[in-house]
Amino acid sequence: MDRTDPMGGAMPLSVGQVGLWLLHKLAPESATYNLAGGVRMAPAPDPVVLVRAVRALTVRHPMLRSVYAEPDGIPSRYLREPGEVSALEIRDVPDADDAELRRIFEAEARRPFRLTEDGAFRPVLLRRENDAVLLCLTHHIATDAISQWTLWRDLLEAYRAYALGDEPGWAPLTSEYQDFVELERALLDSTRGDRQGEYWQEQRKGSVPGELPLDHPRPAISAGAGASLVRKLPGELSEKLKNAAAEQGVSQFAMILGAFQALLHRCSGQTDFLIACPASVRRAAAKDVVGYFVNPILIRGQVDRSSTLSEVMADANERLRQATPRAGYPFPLVVRAAATADPLYRISMTMVNSDHFGAGLGGVTSGDVLEVAGLSVSYLEIPHLEGQCDLSLEVTRDVYGLTVAFRYNTEIFEPETVDRLFGQFVRFLEAAAEDPRRKVSRISLMSDAEKTALLSLSGSPGGGS
Repeated sequence: MDRTDPMGGAMPLSVGQVGLWLLHKLAPESATYNLAGGVRMAPAPDPVVLVRAVRALTVRHPMLRSVYAEPDGIPSRYLREPGEVSALEIRDVPDADDAELRRIFEAEARRPFRLTEDGAFRPVLLRRENDAVLLCLTHHIATDAISQWTLWRDLLEAYRAYALGDEPGWAPLTSEYQDFVELERALLDSTRGDRQGEYWQEQRKGSVPGELPLDHPRPAISAGAGASLVRKLPGELSEKLKNAAAEQGVSQFAMILGAFQALLHRCSGQTDFLIACPASVRRAAAKDVVGYFVNPILIRGQVDRSSTLSEVMADANERLRQATPRAGYPFPLVVRAAATADPLYRISMTMVNSDHFGAGLGGVTSGDVLEVAGLSVSYLEIPHLEGQCDLSLEVTRDVYGLTVAFRYNTEIFEPETVDRLFGQFVRFLEAAAEDPRRKVSRISLMSDAEKTALLSLSGSPGGGS
C-alpha cells in the first residue's frame, strides 16, 4: 500500500529525512548513517528463490525501491519499479575463510549509498561452497531499527514460502510512511506543535552538550570515522538492575540513563548538560511499515557533588516521562530555532528491547539458529552507525540480560579510553543497583587493579620502589 504516482512523482519527506538528505549531500562518501544486518545461511540459499523473495519484499515495502533527489530544490522521494533498483547482488567468494568473509561483509557495510541513483536498500549475497552470508544494508533515511527487523521477518517468510511452492503469509499493511509525513505536517501546523517547540527550547536553554575529555583535538570537519565496543553485562548485574529499578519506582531505561549521566558528570565536571535519546515516533498502525520513525530528544542532566544516584535517576525518569508525549516534534526544528552552528548534543544513549529483534528473525538473536526451508540461519552482528557523534551508548535487552555497545568517533577517542569508560560504567551500574543512595562523588572511577598499580607507582607500602 502506497499512495504514489505510478509515473514516479515526487513524494514529500519527513523533517528527519530531510535532515539525513542534507547530511548525505555534505558527505556523500560517508557510511555514518548506514544500517547493516546480516545472517549466515547453511547451505547457501537457492538464488532463484532468493531473488524472487527480495523482489516481493520491495513490492511490499516501497521505501526499499525509492530514490531521493531535489531537482526543484525540494528534497523528495521517488518510487521506482520493482527490480529497477535494490535488486539482489550475488557475489561468489568460494575461497574465503571466516576471517576473510567477515572482512568482506564489514567492508560492504561501509560502502556508501548513492541515494539518487541506487536508492537506500542494498541486498548482497556472499556465497561460499557450503554456506553464504546474506546482507540487508540500508541508509537511515529509509529505515530504523524496527524497520530492519521487519524487513528481515518479511524476507525470510517470503523465502520460506516460495521455496515450498507457496505465497508469503504477510498480513496486509494498513498504513504507509506518507501517513506519518502527513501527521507530522499537521502537528507542525497546529498550536500543539507550537507548544512542543517552545518546550524543547526551554529544555535546552542554559545547558550545554555533554562531553568527555578527548584523546585528540576535534577536527574542524569530521570524517565520521568510528568503531564499536560491544560487551555483555554479567547476568547477575542485569538482574540486579531490573529489581533495583522496580524498587526505586523508575524505569530500567531511566536507571541506566541516570547512572550514565552520573558517570559523565564525574568524567567531565559538567553540572548541567544535554545528551540525546533517540526515540521511536512510530504509531501502532505503522508497526509493520518500513521507514524512518526516529527522533532524537534532548534529556538534561543536572548533577553536582551533593547529588545521589537515586536523585539523578529520579530526575532522569521524570524528564523522560515529560519528553515522551512531545517526542514527535522534529529535532532538526529544535536545532534551527536554537540559531547556533554548534551541535546541541555530542553524546547519545538508547535502549533497545530485543523483542523487536526476536519478532524480526522468528525469535533469533545472536548465537541462535533458525530453520528456514531447509536452511540453518544465524544472525550476524555487524558494526554500523559509528561516528555519528562523539559517543553513542546503546543498551540492548534480551532474554539473556543486557548488552552494552559504545559506538565512538575514532578521530577523537582511542580504544583504550573507551575500554576504560566501559569499566567505569559497569561500576556506576553496580552502585546504582546496590546502593542508589550513594553520592555520585563517592563512586570510584578506578578499578581495584588500577588503584593497586597507582599505589605501586607512587611507592606506597606494598608497591615497588
